[in-house]
Amino acid sequence: MAEERLRILGMLAEGKITTDEADMLLEAMASRTMQTSVEEVKPTNGFAKCKYMHIRVEPKEGKSSERVVVKVPLALVKAGLNFSKLIPKEAQTKVQESMDSKGIPFNMSEMKFEDLEEMFAVMEDLSIDVDTEESTIQVFCR
Repeated sequence: MAEERLRILGMLAEGKITTDEADMLLEAMASRTMQTSVEEVKPTNGFAKCKYMHIRVEPKEGKSSERVVVKVPLALVKAGLNFSKLIPKEAQTKVQESMDSKGIPFNMSEMKFEDLEEMFAVMEDLSIDVDTEESTIQVFCR
């Protein structure tokens, strides 16, 4: 950057460009440098630490349901995958009921990408546990 600035000032001193042109070039160079530094600093979000969303369904003793373990890379969600389609309807209903019973307003079918980022950031520190007669459902991020 210093070399470019000296070159512009040298062209001005030699009379090859006017002061207005030199000013315009220096401003363009400064804004390009500022834009590059802003792009390098990316804000951290829920996806920074959390790499996978885990969904576990453990059947209770004596019940006929199967054990299910799903590990979803959050990069898929980040790429625009519809989150609610990853979770079975029964599990969605149970999660919805559990969230409602705890006073947490949450509707999976109306989620937006921004909501997902916020949710995954929060889920790094907690998990959603749903206990039914048939099974135990656990949703968490790691």
